[in-house]
Amino acid sequence: MPGFIHGFMHDSKHGTSAISNHPVPLLSMTELISRSQSAKARWAVRSAHGKSTIMNFLFFGLGGDLDRSAWSEHALKCDHVWLEVEFNGNPAVLRREIDVSSQSAMEIFGGRYEQAVAAPIEAWHRYPYARSKNQESFSQAIFRLLEMPDVAVEGTSSITIHQILRLLYADQLSPTESLFRFEGFDSENLREAVGNLLCGAFDTEIYELQQLKRTKEREFTEANAELRSIFKVIGGGDESMTLDWIEQRRKSLVQERDTTSAQLLEAEEAFYSSQSSEKITLQVQKDLYKQVQKLQGEIRQKQAEVDSVEFETSDSAIFIRTLSSRLEALRDADLTASVVGSVRFGTCPACYAEVIEHDHDVEACHLCKTPLDTERARERVVGIINELSIQVKQSERLQTIRAERLEKHQTALNALVANWRLKAKELAELSSVPTSKAREQIRELQRKLGYIDKSIEDVEAQVKLANKIGHLSARKAQLDQDIQSLGSRITTLQLSQTDRLRTAKNSIEKNIIAILQGDLKRQDTFENPEHVQFSFGKNSITVDEHTYFSASSRVILKAAFLVGFLKAALYDRQFRHPRFLMIDITEDKGIEQARSHNFQKQVIEISDQAPVEHQIIIATAMPWPEIRPELVVGRHSTRQHGTLAFLPSNGN
Repeated sequence: MPGFIHGFMHDSKHGTSAISNHPVPLLSMTELISRSQSAKARWAVRSAHGKSTIMNFLFFGLGGDLDRSAWSEHALKCDHVWLEVEFNGNPAVLRREIDVSSQSAMEIFGGRYEQAVAAPIEAWHRYPYARSKNQESFSQAIFRLLEMPDVAVEGTSSITIHQILRLLYADQLSPTESLFRFEGFDSENLREAVGNLLCGAFDTEIYELQQLKRTKEREFTEANAELRSIFKVIGGGDESMTLDWIEQRRKSLVQERDTTSAQLLEAEEAFYSSQSSEKITLQVQKDLYKQVQKLQGEIRQKQAEVDSVEFETSDSAIFIRTLSSRLEALRDADLTASVVGSVRFGTCPACYAEVIEHDHDVEACHLCKTPLDTERARERVVGIINELSIQVKQSERLQTIRAERLEKHQTALNALVANWRLKAKELAELSSVPTSKAREQIRELQRKLGYIDKSIEDVEAQVKLANKIGHLSARKAQLDQDIQSLGSRITTLQLSQTDRLRTAKNSIEKNIIAILQGDLKRQDTFENPEHVQFSFGKNSITVDEHTYFSASSRVILKAAFLVGFLKAALYDRQFRHPRFLMIDITEDKGIEQARSHNFQKQVIEISDQAPVEHQIIIATAMPWPEIRPELVVGRHSTRQHGTLAFLPSNGN
């Protein structure tokens, strides 16, 4: 069950750190937001003058995109955003360079911030903004750590962490009637997919089958295009060019060649028996023998190259299976440790004496008394998972390259063998009667023999072409069958997800209604609503089919949707919601202070009753006076002393 977020910003350019104004050291944000290991929420409530800048920093540091206009003057004084986070309980540090284009890379370190600042550069993994054929993006890395599927949406690109965060961050610049954070180019299909994904309404198998179906459709298109090209080269649908017809043609040419060779041999014998004065020479045989020897050496060398690549491919396949097994074992071990807990012996396994328990202040193995360092083991999980996953992807890429090399070597080897066979046959024929060419009859027979040999080569090429056509046709038919089967399976799974989406939306609707009923009596529609309908694709929400509300009521409705969505995820493990939320709109659109305080009170009650770990960050200039001090980060700010401050780095 995913959880974010510890964070602060560090400016390496000016030697300062931008954090909340609070009379504690540099790590105040880290400690006060989420140092607790309890199953309750971690809050951050900020005052005015810089709170939105910090919220944007958190959004950007987690992988979000910011428009150029969203970067404040103070924010651009910093070089990097550093965030200490937890993915499913595993600590990591995220670092992104501040770039107004919002497409900078992300560096990820497995462990705590204190370790990250002292770690060498090779301990970090750098991921680009966009994925490529040879390298995954930081969104893919984060999804893997959150155990979320890497989803590609039909008609658009793959879902990124930015698209997820758009449904987890209510900022001040987005329209209050929109569920998602505003974006200029916004696909309805993409919004629908993101919402359904967080509701748990898409099974991972659906994504995998969809990706497999797209791969097979691409292969089908390629096979079909290659077949069209072949038929175009050979003159269209020539039905006579079947494999049987080609084989008969080849046999006919071989017989004709044998007949011509016999005629040539007879003519040469007749020429020598007539005591011809023509000079006899063995130079032709010598030259041909050298060619045969050279071809044999090239065949041996090429065969060695083929064997080498095949060995590398086999060895790498074993290595990939080993890495995958280790990765799976790592996840299984982590799950087993969390379920089973520590192992305790009643009897010593060495001497079989009873193990006597002793009280120790330090947590240690009850058998050998060695201190346990479970935190350090958890800190290494992120790094190990990333390293193993990168090794698997790199090895798979190398396997593809080896397959291409092997195909080239085998093609070259086949050509060498064919050439060697032809030269060897010529040498055998010349060795039987060592002679030169004989007059017009002999020259004519040799020309005919050469023409037949060329025809045989053409037929051999046609055999390969016919085999390739047969192979492509069979593969095309199999791919079409696979595509139809996958389509049917995907449709079946999608239908089964309809019930899941209905259940998730009903739960969210129930929570929204409860929050609206708890609102102050300012909007008649909110007092006793019967239905709340929302659409991720349309990016809209209605209450009892009403769409018009006052500006302040739209703020409450949007915030109620986001909190209701989070609450539903806190009680239902099938949601893929990260159990994290940022709200920066509780003072927008003229909302009165009492109404903002009442909403904060509702959120705290929801958080206190939640059964699982989560995090809510609310930025407001109107904090509820009764908020518990441990839930507050920062103090009331003024124009002279804003929330965003630049403090000496003390050498950090």
